Amino acid sequence: MATFAFGKRRVYYEDMGKGEPLLVLNGIFMSCASWEAFVPSFAAKNRLILVDFLDQGKSGKMDGEYSLSTQADMVLALLEEIKLESVNLMGVSYGGEVAMKAAARCPDKVKKLILSNTAAYTSKWLRDIGRSWDDACRSHDGRQFFKTCIPIVYSPRFYEKHYTWVAAREDLFVTHFTPEVYDAFGRLIRSAETHDERGNLSAIASPTLVISSEYDFVTPPYQQKELAEAIPNASHVTVQNAGHAVMYEKPAEFVSLVLGFVGSDLDIRVVS
Repeated sequence: MATFAFGKRRVYYEDMGKGEPLLVLNGIFMSCASWEAFVPSFAAKNRLILVDFLDQGKSGKMDGEYSLSTQADMVLALLEEIKLESVNLMGVSYGGEVAMKAAARCPDKVKKLILSNTAAYTSKWLRDIGRSWDDACRSHDGRQFFKTCIPIVYSPRFYEKHYTWVAAREDLFVTHFTPEVYDAFGRLIRSAETHDERGNLSAIASPTLVISSEYDFVTPPYQQKELAEAIPNASHVTVQNAGHAVMYEKPAEFVSLVLGFVGSDLDIRVVS
């Protein structure tokens, strides 16, 4: 557990394990703590690096608007801080948007790239979902935030089956999230509204795995298909019976995909 200076802010990261470095970038409502259950698997044979984005988790909070380019700059600065010339890079949702931007900007910094449940650009669909989330954040009301933002990230069957677990998260939001946290979420959401990396994807040089979920209603599978088609050396796989938060719904499959792709030296194309 450590921090480093990025401009006027401190960025929190965790660095553990030994082996090939694997840098994981969070989804928008996540933090380093969100990966706790995955650490034993990811760090068993890899040097695992987790990081909280600016305005996220234990990293410093911003005092104005910014774009995904700022987060990509921070990720590249982290690599310099920990003296890594290149890493295997995985990004989930918002983290995937930042990851593809960093990989396109500095292709030599990324050995292998994994983009899970993310999109090359913010469509009108995703923009309006984000605006509804932003409105919920502005309310500073944990229950309104939960009802607006959370159900859509899970598949309907999982949500129904695991409702007790899901409902406990609602209580957590109500008791632990402060207005400062909601304001930070809002800035994170707005930072992705102008995201459009379609013109730069051809610059990504690393072997890439794009992961979709059958019932992803935030970034629908067709967007991952388009993403994989635009990256020169990309493969695409769809996880069945899962929603946007595939790592929580299908953890074993998710871990197998990530570690299998990172650990393999074979040139295998995965098809959906």
